Amino acid sequence: MPESYRQIEVKSYDVPFSRLSRPVFWFNDSLRAGTWSNRHIHDDWGELAFVRAGYMVVCAEPGNYLAPPHRAVWIPPGLSHEWYLPEDSIDCSLYVRPDVLREYPRFLSYHALEISPLVRELIVFLSVQDWPYPEGVVSRAVAVLFDQLVLAPETDMPLAMPHDRRLIGLCTALLKEPHICRTVPQWCDLLGMSERTLARLFKEQTGETFGRWRQKIRLQHAAVELRTGASVTSVALGCGYASVSAFISAFKDFFGCTPGRMP
Repeated sequence: MPESYRQIEVKSYDVPFSRLSRPVFWFNDSLRAGTWSNRHIHDDWGELAFVRAGYMVVCAEPGNYLAPPHRAVWIPPGLSHEWYLPEDSIDCSLYVRPDVLREYPRFLSYHALEISPLVRELIVFLSVQDWPYPEGVVSRAVAVLFDQLVLAPETDMPLAMPHDRRLIGLCTALLKEPHICRTVPQWCDLLGMSERTLARLFKEQTGETFGRWRQKIRLQHAAVELRTGASVTSVALGCGYASVSAFISAFKDFFGCTPGRMP
């Protein structure tokens, strides 16, 4: 864990979640940038790791994934994992009783999924409700949420994250300011490593070249900004592109549609 991060302990509940009276439990926590959980396992429930503001990076043996507000990461029961926050975030993660989604094979494995505006609003609504919740409006919202999660598309473009502390510092800087235009030699000087070492470690730990990863983070940041109503021009320049046309071309290559047609 990098020195600039501070670890918190994720404590288990005294009563196994499978014995509780409701199929889902939720959080609504504002956490500071640099928060890093301990390595832990949820034996009795699955977790939908989700932040409604900021970014969460989930780390597990199958891979490390970035979860911005339009994406969540499903962590099945029994999978050892940890997470960290590159910036101030609001954690609205859900803990789900395994039997609820057992008939759907995809929820037996660790993966990232896209969060629609409807699912986001359902999670935000639940996050401010008392628990255990009564039958009625809240329980119906839970039922709709489960129906929508089953339909949520699994993302085919997850953003893997490295675990080397120097590379985490690099990636965190780009998550906070995706428009940074430092060259690879400049990054290497800051990190105290050679260009060959940077290229090797980045490829080994993320499966991507640094250049491709940096393009992904810029475009995924752009998608978040566009969903908030920002203009294409402001987003293009804010992500470090020299021209709007270059941004539109890269966006279309990555997402398969132009910024104006993004769902």
